[in-house]
Amino acid sequence: MEPTRDRHATLVDLLDRVLDKGLVIHADVIISLSGVPLIGVNLRAAIAGMETMLEYGIMRDWDAAVRAYERKHIKGKEPVLLVGEELVLREFGTCHYKEGIYSAWRAGYIYLTNRRVFMLRKEPAEILFETQLDGIKALKVEGKEEEKEELWIALKTGEVSRVHAKDTIGLKRQIRETIMNLGLALEEEMETCPGCGREALVDELLSRGCSCGWVSPRMREEIIAVAK
Repeated sequence: MEPTRDRHATLVDLLDRVLDKGLVIHADVIISLSGVPLIGVNLRAAIAGMETMLEYGIMRDWDAAVRAYERKHIKGKEPVLLVGEELVLREFGTCHYKEGIYSAWRAGYIYLTNRRVFMLRKEPAEILFETQLDGIKALKVEGKEEEKEELWIALKTGEVSRVHAKDTIGLKRQIRETIMNLGLALEEEMETCPGCGREALVDELLSRGCSCGWVSPRMREEIIAVAK
């Protein structure tokens, strides 16, 4: 195989090639001191994604052993609840994950207790999303079709988490009822800015407008009244 050079290739392209096609390293290294060989290293290594490894019959026993262990020790386990915490609802769903340019919907089980709401992925075990109920600022269902409905959970920290469930509207209702039973209250519902489509609280849009420059009719009237 003749080596090639692509000046436009990026690190992402390199990683994609290594994971998809694989990389074989074969090297003999001799470390010398004053011309006297001291250490010899014979290196043979294969680097590739697990699917490529398994396709060529490499690490199959290890992969089977790891999967068997995970099924035995993780599958079917329920999360450990805190002292005084009671389970209100458990439902399969997905939550939206975004980091940099990467974004995806990750599947797991949504748990609602009398203290918090979180999503757990069992294999491998990982908390995908978690917040205390008293940290929720507002709730909104976005989307018109049932299979595309998302529950937007606005937190007091300013973050917005997006989750989807089989009954997204029912999930929102249950979270709201649980929050009210605790004597807590949600702020106003979230709404979409007519100018840029950004999600924000209704009160913020009506009283402050949006960063895109959109001004609510109420604000416009107040500005005109002040100008007069």
